[in-house]
Amino acid sequence: YEIKASSVSDVERIAGAVPRNLPTYIEVPLGGDVNAWVASIADAGRRAKVRMGGTTADMMPPADAVVQFFRACVAHGVAAKATAGLHHPLRGAYRLTYEPDAATGRMYGFLNVALAVAHIGNGGSDADAVQLLEESDAGRIEFNDLHVAWHGPDRTITFTRDLLQRMREGGLVSFGSCSFTEPVDESRALGWL
Repeated sequence: YEIKASSVSDVERIAGAVPRNLPTYIEVPLGGDVNAWVASIADAGRRAKVRMGGTTADMMPPADAVVQFFRACVAHGVAAKATAGLHHPLRGAYRLTYEPDAATGRMYGFLNVALAVAHIGNGGSDADAVQLLEESDAGRIEFNDLHVAWHGPDRTITFTRDLLQRMREGGLVSFGSCSFTEPVDESRALGWL
């Protein structure tokens, strides 16, 4: 179940109205005190949701705000999902809708988000997490049977299978895309599937 909250007290109201056994993702805004929002979700025993984009370029949140959201989720032990605009593996300029004359905007990639969350969950720095969110060069990403490595401008960060599994179980448990084929087809084209 997913629902958008408009205040911290709204989180409490939602948590009280939805059956406890129904996994519930509460969407919160990235402005203001995101830590307070996520703390209220943790207190309610629910999960968090973040919107990563939309149909206009101004709907893409800044990378540092995304990092603050996931940092709060990790700190409070809150599982999360990310939705909207995560059709592509890596950050880049893409059409914002499927209309033939659609405007373009810099969208986040689902792999960017997954690696940034794994990095934060492993005690990594906010600066590196921002760089992971901003990465658009597929040549900097290396996949093998044991790990994924990001060869950043300053250093390489390796994500073991165990680390990525822990992230999937309790960090970023889901990402949303309006397309099933784009994420799969683009990952195949990059040789990652």
